[in-house]
Amino acid sequence: MRASASLRRNSYRGSALPVTQQPSVASLRSLPSEKPEGSSLKNLETLVTENGVLEFPETDMEDDALQAAVQTMKRHKTITFEDIALSEGVKQSVYLDYLKWEIDTESAFLELPLTIVVLISFAMLAMNILHQEQLYTMETAIERDIIENANFAWSGHFGHKGILQVHSIADFWSWMRLGFLGLVVKPGWLYSEPAPDILGGPDMTSRPDMPTAWLFNGYERPAPVANEYLHYAKVISGIRMRQSVSGAGDFCVLPSLLDPALLSQWLAKPCFPSDLGLLSPEVHEAENFLGLQREEFLFPDLFTIQELTQQVLDMEDGCAYSNATGNACRCEWCSAGAQSLRPWIDEETSRVEISMVVYNAQYGSYTYVSVNFMFNRGGHIHSFIHCLSAFVNPFLRPGPELALTLVAATLWIGALLYALAAELTEIRGAIRNSNAGLRKALWEDYVGFYNMVDWSSIIVGSLAIGYYFQSRIAASAVNELLPSMIDASLKPDANYQSTVKEFFRAAEDMSKAKKDTELQLMFYPLIIMMRLFRSFEAQPRLALVSATLKTAAPDLGHFFMIFLCVYLCFVVSSLLFFGQDLESFSTMDRALHTSFLAMFGDWDWNAMTDVGMLRAAVWFWVFMVMMVLFMLNMLLAIIMDAYQMEKYKTSDATTLWQQILDMIERRRQYIRGERVRLTDVWKTFRRQYAGKEKAMLSSDQLLSVEYLVNTVTRMPEQQALRTMVHSLKRDDILTHGFMTEEQVNKHVEKTLGSMELKIKAILEDVEFINDKLDFFDRLLAPGDAEYDFYFGADGQSHDQASRLWIYNSITAISEELQQNFVRGIQRIGTWQDEFECEQTELADGLREFEQLLAQSLEALQELSNVVEGMDKEI
Repeated sequence: MRASASLRRNSYRGSALPVTQQPSVASLRSLPSEKPEGSSLKNLETLVTENGVLEFPETDMEDDALQAAVQTMKRHKTITFEDIALSEGVKQSVYLDYLKWEIDTESAFLELPLTIVVLISFAMLAMNILHQEQLYTMETAIERDIIENANFAWSGHFGHKGILQVHSIADFWSWMRLGFLGLVVKPGWLYSEPAPDILGGPDMTSRPDMPTAWLFNGYERPAPVANEYLHYAKVISGIRMRQSVSGAGDFCVLPSLLDPALLSQWLAKPCFPSDLGLLSPEVHEAENFLGLQREEFLFPDLFTIQELTQQVLDMEDGCAYSNATGNACRCEWCSAGAQSLRPWIDEETSRVEISMVVYNAQYGSYTYVSVNFMFNRGGHIHSFIHCLSAFVNPFLRPGPELALTLVAATLWIGALLYALAAELTEIRGAIRNSNAGLRKALWEDYVGFYNMVDWSSIIVGSLAIGYYFQSRIAASAVNELLPSMIDASLKPDANYQSTVKEFFRAAEDMSKAKKDTELQLMFYPLIIMMRLFRSFEAQPRLALVSATLKTAAPDLGHFFMIFLCVYLCFVVSSLLFFGQDLESFSTMDRALHTSFLAMFGDWDWNAMTDVGMLRAAVWFWVFMVMMVLFMLNMLLAIIMDAYQMEKYKTSDATTLWQQILDMIERRRQYIRGERVRLTDVWKTFRRQYAGKEKAMLSSDQLLSVEYLVNTVTRMPEQQALRTMVHSLKRDDILTHGFMTEEQVNKHVEKTLGSMELKIKAILEDVEFINDKLDFFDRLLAPGDAEYDFYFGADGQSHDQASRLWIYNSITAISEELQQNFVRGIQRIGTWQDEFECEQTELADGLREFEQLLAQSLEALQELSNVVEGMDKEI
């Protein structure tokens, strides 16, 4: 029975019954009704609890009418959770389940500060180790320099084309020789361009004997020093050029109705299929270092800019000019074996990578620079620049920053170890408390969503540590090769090229390990986010977001089935409609992403009009109406409806600050000995069951307040009763759930109907009393059988007995009705707090009842006056 159970009233119509006057006592005890001397009326024993509640003992009653009246009054009684806990007790399974929930909730809430500390420490550790802002500065400077300053198609001092305008093999070699090579290998200090004649300004190039180098203060050699790049960095190991090729073969796609031999004769060359460069290159294509061949090196340490330019020319024409003029071929692959007259780039080429390793001593970092050209089989060349950087040693930082990094690392690793120990302890407890096998015990008693979240955080964090050490090992390998690379650069020898190759391999491994580490670190904050939601669920107001999603989950599941089907239809139509004209719709994954962006306002309308403005507008309007106006707004409506419901549930919930203050107050009460910890209560039951929690939680033994007080050391009686009441409330919520607004309205409507019937019954009872009073008023003389039944008494005259009976009855009825009325008003007031919407109707009914009661009392008083008048007349 719920605490807010309705007041149950049933009318009872019978003869008037004498009810004794009840004294008020502080404790539960039995008192016999006072009986007037010489009266033949039946006495009714009653009990009054310390809470002022009228009780009736379970004794046999000779008077059937009296017994029926008592049963009716018992049915009228409002039963609360406290009444149930005191009279019947609480099942042990219900009580311990509540204790376990309270302990777990408080533990999860206390984990919130720890989880926030973990997140902050991890963020500080990652930022101080990675220093992404420094890597961004270096990589962006290199990419912009190559894009903006590696120019060709020169006219005076202005290069009209750059890397983005490389659309043919000839353009590539022009860019390589006139743009990139001169950008990386600077022959001397550069000055501003000359002023045009029309301006008549100073011309730096007209000044004789301009210095090509400057020896600044503190410099070992004049600037620009050898292999200097962008003033603050140095190119290590020169420039490496290599490519991936697709072998020739019988891969041509020919019409089946034509003669293959004729078509082959007409084509006069094989086909070289390749999937590279179909669309704009992506990062993973530039990070693929496998299958690259035709390796060539440009060594600024060994050769001058003129010699390097000659090497590029030999690679372009396959050493044809050098062979014709009798000069040595500088292209190793071109002069190897039967490939002497073959250009380095031909129609088999599918990708060209130009790479170099740059060291920046200002930040202490390596940057692997990869300039890629993708040759698709449509005849277009895509260019893509990608940089991968890593620090020489991330802990070579100022003292305060290093100390902060070490503190953050200690906190984060300590939190990982704490989470691991907690999960292992929970696993051991689940296995120990289960009588089943290991797998069944883990599946039934341990496996849960948030346990998986905890293990995910442990595993991902451990993998992040492992990947980081792997990246540091790879960086250490580069650091170990750097001294030999510097020696080879200062004093080139026959082993120079082999040292360079080994250094490039180490730099590739370092770049890939650094990228894997960053990818692994990216997942960890997402796992921490799930752990934060676990802590949020321990506080009702913080759990509003997760509770909203849980409530809306069924509706969201059905909605997304419709949403995904409709969205997929639009994606397929966009692929078919725009795919041939727009790269962003040319593949399924790109169409999915572009359509998703369009739903949130990010679209390229000018590009979409390539298929025709009217056709694009029709598709765009239909997409916006269906996906944005309908679908997205329906999604928001579902979420907001669930949010409104959860917000209503938590309207009276404890705030975060109040919960913290309550926990502090409970701690103080524990120190003062006014309460015991719930964990102590839990441990007491664990000891009784020898640690078998499963058996302990499945027991249906009824617990009483006295049992808890006697079993749990120092447990106050108030705390025992309070925890039992709370356990009943929680069990009631779990059993019946939370009523929706519609259910509340129906319940209120039903209660009001019941109240109307009960008020009607009260009116009928009052009318019945009025009829009885009229009947007694019409009694003429003693000697009548019914008169003697009600007014006769031994040893007294009829007049005396009548007067005494009427006086005692009126007094008892008046006082009893007054007490019942006061208690009824108190009960009704409690009920009204839960059903505020019924207050107006209920107040009207009570006022009407009070008026009828006053009228009854007035009628009884008039009857008393009539009797006294009769007595005087007699």
